[in-house]
Amino acid sequence: MKLAREQAMRLSKNELVEMVFGLLAIVEQQAAHIKQLEQRVHELERQLGQNSSNSSKPPSSDGLRKPTNLRQAGGKKGAPKGHRGHTLRFSANPNEIVVHSLEACSRCSSPLSGSGYEVRQVFDLPAPRVHVIEHRAEKACCATCGLEQRAVFPAEVTAPVQYGHGFVALTTYLHAYQMLPLERIGALFEDLTGLRPSEATLLSMLGQMNRQLAKPEQDIRTALFNKPLVYADETGVRVMGKLRWLHVVSDSEWTWLAPHDQRGSQAMNELGQLPFYLGIVVHDCLSSYFKDDYAFMHVLCNAHLLRECKGIVEQDRHAWAAGMMDLLQEAWQVTKECRQREEAIPAEVIEAIEAHYDAILEDGQAEWAKAPVEKWGTRGRKAKSKAANLGERLAKHKPAILRFLRDAKVPFDNNQAERDLRMVKVKQKVSGSFRTTEGAKQFARMRSVISTIIKQKLELLPSLVSALSGKLRLS
Repeated sequence: MKLAREQAMRLSKNELVEMVFGLLAIVEQQAAHIKQLEQRVHELERQLGQNSSNSSKPPSSDGLRKPTNLRQAGGKKGAPKGHRGHTLRFSANPNEIVVHSLEACSRCSSPLSGSGYEVRQVFDLPAPRVHVIEHRAEKACCATCGLEQRAVFPAEVTAPVQYGHGFVALTTYLHAYQMLPLERIGALFEDLTGLRPSEATLLSMLGQMNRQLAKPEQDIRTALFNKPLVYADETGVRVMGKLRWLHVVSDSEWTWLAPHDQRGSQAMNELGQLPFYLGIVVHDCLSSYFKDDYAFMHVLCNAHLLRECKGIVEQDRHAWAAGMMDLLQEAWQVTKECRQREEAIPAEVIEAIEAHYDAILEDGQAEWAKAPVEKWGTRGRKAKSKAANLGERLAKHKPAILRFLRDAKVPFDNNQAERDLRMVKVKQKVSGSFRTTEGAKQFARMRSVISTIIKQKLELLPSLVSALSGKLRLS
């Protein structure tokens, strides 16, 4: 330090000025570098803090973290009104009756004569057994012309020895509803019946069911196309080791699933369900849904927006995001109360909610303008912060976000589509990725029909057996 001071004293005024400017430049560079590092730290902390409750990450990525619930406490407990329950009821026609008799008094050993019974029933499953049906086609030779003839076997009986429709339906049930891999399906059959179909046989059964479900799948697509409101979403699946996308269009009665290599508008156009739809589509804010070619009306999932607002509150401490969360939840509460009374929301209430919505976004501009930005765009355009992107999205799509206030059939969120996709993620966890594209298509078709059968409260296994005979009718 002393040496540096002595050297500075020997410098001329111009040299000192030049040195000061050089040091200032270094300080500015260091300050810029520190700012970049702070922004990078903030972004990494944001990534570490993201979970399914404050971002679009799926619940499966949360690990052992205790989940948080955005729903407000204080709702009704127990089953909904009118729920029939699942309590066992006494059977009027038991298959077997076992009488436990009294012969003598337990105290004095005197003979007893019965005066009635106290009845208890045990519901149990008998050991499963295979029911073998032998088909015999009679042969005969015509005494007049000598023509040898044979009676016709049923169309479904094509081999000397084969599995019947019950095996095919149960294989489909275990594959597309219980989500078992083929090896475990074969093992289950062996444990229950002593017969173990090979993997090739199980695949042949699934192919047989897939062909028979083509017509029911088309019925599902037609029904959804005629619905006034549907839900749409997509999720990633692994097919042949690569990321592909499974798309869903559904409502409370119908489910249609289809895989595609792409996620966006190319997939939607090629799958063909949404491009010509004229009703209301509930979806997330994926830009592909907003193509000018599409004529349907948009409703955005408010559950997604609540999670994103929660992330902004936790990571950036923005007051406007907290206010927006409160407003959306309060608006939905008002909507539910009015719908329970079968009343429309008063116009002045809607206007007040919309005005408050605009005021929150106006106040939020100052906050998200100061939010740190981690990177620059590829073309020199400065990237916006997550808070700014969310705020501008809320402003741009206000009608689609608040449409539930004005239309009684519009929901608050896209949970229906997410529920219809959830079991696909379970299938991946249990069975791994799909080994072929055809296998993914078959599963999507089977899952579409099974989900629809369940929604329409039909008996699942009998319905699958009916499908093999071409008799499945979906309402």
